[in-house]
Amino acid sequence: MADAIRRQAASQSKAAQVKKQKKTSQNTAPNPLDQLMQQIQNISVDPTPLDVLLKQATGTAGSQFDPLIQQLEAEMARTENRGKQNQATAKKMYGDLATDIAAQMPEITNQMAQASRETEQRYDQTQGLLKDQYNQQAQQQAELYKKLGIQAATPEATQQASDDQSYFQNQSKLDENAALQMLSEMKNSDVSYNRQSSDNTRLAGVNTAADIGAQLEDYMQTAGSKLTGLRSSKESAIQAMLAQLQQQDAERIQEQESTQYDQLMDLFNLQLKMQEMQQKNARESKPDQLFKGTNGPSGASNYLGEMYGPSDSFSSKAIMEALNDVMGSPEAVAGKYQSQDMKDSYGNPVNLDVTPEYLTDMLRRRMQEGNPNTPLSNPTFSDYDMNNAINALLAYMGKLK
Repeated sequence: MADAIRRQAASQSKAAQVKKQKKTSQNTAPNPLDQLMQQIQNISVDPTPLDVLLKQATGTAGSQFDPLIQQLEAEMARTENRGKQNQATAKKMYGDLATDIAAQMPEITNQMAQASRETEQRYDQTQGLLKDQYNQQAQQQAELYKKLGIQAATPEATQQASDDQSYFQNQSKLDENAALQMLSEMKNSDVSYNRQSSDNTRLAGVNTAADIGAQLEDYMQTAGSKLTGLRSSKESAIQAMLAQLQQQDAERIQEQESTQYDQLMDLFNLQLKMQEMQQKNARESKPDQLFKGTNGPSGASNYLGEMYGPSDSFSSKAIMEALNDVMGSPEAVAGKYQSQDMKDSYGNPVNLDVTPEYLTDMLRRRMQEGNPNTPLSNPTFSDYDMNNAINALLAYMGKLK
């Protein structure tokens, strides 16, 4: 497009120079094509600031991921608090139970001490009863021996009773010691069991708290991985949305610039049409104009020379080359062409007459597609060149008025 505009500017400038040479006075009005080029160069649409696009992308992605992230964060916080509370509760519950168990040890000691005292009292009473019984029996025996007149046997009988008394008293003492020993062992066993139960209960509380902590850690790791995934997905969504917004903004800029360009070109084409109307009026006012009333290659050449001036050796030559290719084509020479859209009853293409419209389409395609024999040297024609080529074709056919 820029090459076409430069070509068009060069052609217009040359045409303007030719007209100035024919005028008696200088025209100081600015060149419309120079103004067009300046306006095209000044076309600029500001892009949307990056921070605005980033804020929009972040908001769009946030509306999708932020509720999930906030919900998971709140759940993780609640679970962590609840886990720590459960740990503290377990430790306190088992600790209180261990304290209660340990508090029973004084009672056990007191109960065993009381049982020991009661045992000692019972054996002391037994010793007293044995002593009283043997003393009473010895007295009764002495009185009996006295009545029988055998006092001499009294010491021997008394000694036997004393021996029996000592034996049973010793036996009672052994039983007492065995009972006291058994009570002491029972006390020690109960106190040891109580102390062990208290320690085990306290350890169970520590283990339970540790289990709760391990479960909490497993949950926090799983939830943390999920939270990291959500945040990563949000960041990816922001980048994707930002890229999409930047693409849309670039398309907006291109569309607005294209719209401004089209508006400038429409205005310029309007100016060209007005200029062509003025040239047409000028030609009609000059009945002795060189190409008027002529046809064939000379008519087309004269028209192009009038439009581009004698100093142009490129545009008019390229247009004339394209025009000669069209008019020298087999269709133009034969005056017939095969229609690919219309078929006869046998399905064969129908031959139609070559019309000015058909030749105009051929010329337009030739100038747009270029010469296939010299693809590297094909020029780019502007709308101004295309209009001049069509008028040259009319002059070639003697139809330019």
